[in-house]
Parts: sequence; structure tokens; C-alpha cells
Amino acid sequence: MAFKLVIWDFDGTLADSLPTAVSIFNRLAPEMGYKPLADVAAARGLSTRQLLRQQGISMWRLPRLVRKYHAAAAEEADRLKLAAGLPSVLATIAGAGVRLGVLSSNCEDNIRRCLRANGAEGHFAFVIGYPRLFGKAKALKRILRAERLDRSDVLYIGDELRDVEAAKKAGVKVAAVAWGFQTVDLLRTGEPDYVVSDPTELLELAGAIRSVPLVREDEPANRVVER
Repeated sequence: MAFKLVIWDFDGTLADSLPTAVSIFNRLAPEMGYKPLADVAAARGLSTRQLLRQQGISMWRLPRLVRKYHAAAAEEADRLKLAAGLPSVLATIAGAGVRLGVLSSNCEDNIRRCLRANGAEGHFAFVIGYPRLFGKAKALKRILRAERLDRSDVLYIGDELRDVEAAKKAGVKVAAVAWGFQTVDLLRTGEPDYVVSDPTELLELAGAIRSVPLVREDEPANRVVER
């Protein structure tokens, strides 16, 4: 199937921002009173809620941490690079007439500055910075209403389990990417519609033939098969 609108998460999905995110997270730890992250590889196997509990971050403290993180991330926004291979993929998909948007927990200004620095801002019809880590489903539903699209016309692409869960709650298809903040094994527990191991697999979206299929564990990494 072909999608009329493809919505992207930003950090870890569009932007290669994991090292920057870890650096900011650890830099804020003394001020915010939580444990710095020592084992990044192990942390990638934890859901966001599990990670928050492990590091000693309470939900009531989270809004302040998010604001502090956004302010620190603003200093790095112009230097962030997109994930390897994505610039040409975005240009091809947008050139094929597929409408693109961004829905992220980062703030709009940070996202736009990164996209602009990478020559990609013009590919996106909208950029929405949703200030809560949890609750993207509501934002996705608002986008559906604003765009006047059926749920089957929309694909959300993300790199975290909460992205998968939000898309499913909103009733839209979701593709989980393997190059982001969380591991494929963790992402699969949310049963995404598709798993993407390489950005070039997303080019099938631009072909208006069928969406990006799931990569099975018993298939070579460069092969794609229907879920």
C-alpha cells in the first residue's frame, strides 16, 4: 500500500542524536539529582519508563528535565547530522509526492534548525514539537483530523517503544527503525507493523507500490519481507 502522509520522529529516527542525547543527559544529572547513564548499550534495551525508573527520575520531575534538555539541545541543533543515508531518501520520497511531517518530543525550533542545517527542512510540510514524552497518540489523532486523512493513509516512523505504542493507540501504521535509541528486540515487543534496518528500505514508500515490510530475523539484513 502507498501512504499519503509519512510522519517522522526526530531524535534517533531522523537525527543521529544518541551520543549528543547521552552527553546532555549525563551533564544534567548532578543538577537534576538523578544517576548518570553509564551503560548506553544496556540502556537501549530498556523502555523509556524503565530507563527513568533505573536512573531515579520521577514523573513529577520529568517536565523540568525535558525543558532543561531542550535548552541544552538547542546548543547542538545546528551541528546534528541526519542518520546516514537519510538525506537522499527524504529527497526521493518527498519528490515522489508523499507528504512528510515531523512529530517529536523535542521542540520545533531545535528540529527545524537541524533540518535546515542539513538542507532537509523544505521536504517537510509541518514540524510539531510535542512537549511530553508520553501522549503522542493524542497529537497523531489531531494531525489526522487536521490533514483530513484516513488512518490507513498515514505511517509514523520512530525509534522507541513509546512511538510504536502511540501509533497503535492512534490507529496508524508504524515503522520502527533499527538505528535509533532502542534495540530492535525491544521495539518488536510492541509489535510494530514494519521494522526497517536501513534507511534505503524506506524508498519503497516513494514507489507507491507497497509500504516498507518487516525484516525477519532469519533473513539477511538487506532483504525485506511482508509481515
